[in-house]
Amino acid sequence: MRVSRSLAAPVSVALLILCAPSTSFAQAPPAASNAPAEAPGSADKVTEQDFIPSVYTYEVGGRRDPFRSLLVRNPSDKDRVRPPGLAGVMVDELELQGTIKIKQGWVAMMRSPDNKSHLIRKGTTLFDGEVVEVSATEVTFRQNVNDPTNPKPFREVVKALTLQKKS
Repeated sequence: MRVSRSLAAPVSVALLILCAPSTSFAQAPPAASNAPAEAPGSADKVTEQDFIPSVYTYEVGGRRDPFRSLLVRNPSDKDRVRPPGLAGVMVDELELQGTIKIKQGWVAMMRSPDNKSHLIRKGTTLFDGEVVEVSATEVTFRQNVNDPTNPKPFREVVKALTLQKKS
């Protein structure tokens, strides 16, 4: 007897059903007894508390927050409020007017955008950086930058004296 391919699957299922043992596939659940079902020697009981998930808290421990973007280092300088005086002046806004030699080293005279002069020395903090070095002809700043493509979060800015000829 030859069976076509389209009938092969239904025929094989029918043969399995006919040849199956006479036990029923749907079995009744075991009868529940009033005594608790414990394995011999086990004192652990499963309670409803075992199925309630615990609350998860993230411990920082000196690591960065994994949910903050790596592309954003610090809030923008435009969003921050500038303090009064030299602490509120940005590096790019300063203009070197001259340098003065004193016992402790060099001091630079800088002009801010409000046309006021400020004396600065090594270690002076500005709004977006600090003074790294003052020499006879130039001042070096370490300016904080918010550039995610830059591997360093700062850049060196050098402001030099410009010599003017008298006419």
